[in-house]
Amino acid sequence: MLPDHLDEIPPEFLFANLKDLNIDIGEFMYQLLNDNPEAIKIYINIYIKHNTSKPPES
Repeated sequence: MLPDHLDEIPPEFLFANLKDLNIDIGEFMYQLLNDNPEAIKIYINIYIKHNTSKPPES
């Protein structure tokens, strides 16, 4: 995940969701960067949650 990527989830949102799920942030990021399917599924679900929780743009 590059810092200037347009579709990136804000770190605060990602970390808050991982904390709610009792998932270790460091281990999760390691697994995500190594293409672990379970970590990818979790990231996708958090990404969808983030995009559906945004207010509509005017």
